[in-house]
Amino acid sequence: MPLWLHLLTHFLLAVLVAWIFYRASKLRWISFTAAIMGGFFIDVDHIIEYLIVFHRFTLQGFFYGWQFLWSGKSYLIFHAWEYLPILLLLAYFLRHYRKVAIFIAILAGAGAVHLVTDCFINQYPAEFYSINYRLAHNFSAEELVPPKNLILGREEYQKWYPEMKLESER
Repeated sequence: MPLWLHLLTHFLLAVLVAWIFYRASKLRWISFTAAIMGGFFIDVDHIIEYLIVFHRFTLQGFFYGWQFLWSGKSYLIFHAWEYLPILLLLAYFLRHYRKVAIFIAILAGAGAVHLVTDCFINQYPAEFYSINYRLAHNFSAEELVPPKNLILGREEYQKWYPEMKLESER
């Protein structure tokens, strides 16, 4: 699936989560903001990773996932199941601050929808979206990514190597 369609899917699902929580809570802006943050802006870690690898940003390189191809690593610091129980516990402990607790619960719910969607779209096992699992594999894309995706990654790597090399030297 092209990245633009992947991102659009996440955005539309985040809007759906926002609508569901808005209908339940009547807190329009809280629902929308938390759902977009948890369900769409979770992907900002891809941009961060790109900037760490190349020290600059290009849309072409980002859309082709050059940061993973070039570094051979997959950190994805915001894509992690471990955040969900922490957020839900935080919402519970802050339940007396209704709007804050609802915001945090929506953030967790939208994040869960994002991760489940990523499992299906990327065809990665659920454990891939665990920081502990990725850490145990030293964040190595070769160890973490399903073999069929690695083959596609190697083909992309060969195709884009000259441009990625230029990007890394700038």
